[in-house]
Amino acid sequence: MCWLKREIILCLTSIAVLWGCHARIVSTPVPSSGGPVENAYIDLQPGWRVRVVVPLLKSGRYTLDTTPQQGSGTTITLSVGADFLGYETDYYRLTPRTHGGVHITFALAEATKDGQTIRQSAPVVNLFESLRGSRYLRLLYLRRASEADHNMAALGADRKDPLEALTRRVQSDPAACVSDTPPDVCLWMPVGIAVRPEIWNVVDGTKEWTPAR
Repeated sequence: MCWLKREIILCLTSIAVLWGCHARIVSTPVPSSGGPVENAYIDLQPGWRVRVVVPLLKSGRYTLDTTPQQGSGTTITLSVGADFLGYETDYYRLTPRTHGGVHITFALAEATKDGQTIRQSAPVVNLFESLRGSRYLRLLYLRRASEADHNMAALGADRKDPLEALTRRVQSDPAACVSDTPPDVCLWMPVGIAVRPEIWNVVDGTKEWTPAR
């Protein structure tokens, strides 16, 4: 179990550290300068879900200033300041579209503050609203070349060929990720917000949501 107080304990296998735990996500130290970067992506599929974790901060930011403390095993203890209020976990369902593709819709939001979890009627940040009209959806992971860079973009298109072309453009030049309107959409996921696609799977004889690969 992960306890969130002024001292925040993050289990590495939990949603609070979604970034970097996916097998296809590029997870490396931030390079000190620009240059070639590696990219990876995953296409969202019907039957999956997307789990999003948003830090709730007084400042309205999404990046949490933390100080590492002593940890053991798969647990890291981080100390957070007065800016930290809690976190929200949002779930999006992925359902099939007629004639192929996938539809993403908001399913559930839960805000956790002071040890209490309360269901919310809407997400605090609706990351995928602009992608609801897209038939094919892709999460593109980029290795950051500087502290100002984003880690992930969500791409959408009506057909596969334009999605591939958009992916290549953004891989070659992240500045090409600028459109929030159909037919070809590219949205940066805010730094500090964790996004993980998950699949309903059987693990040791028990069904549970696991990272999609």
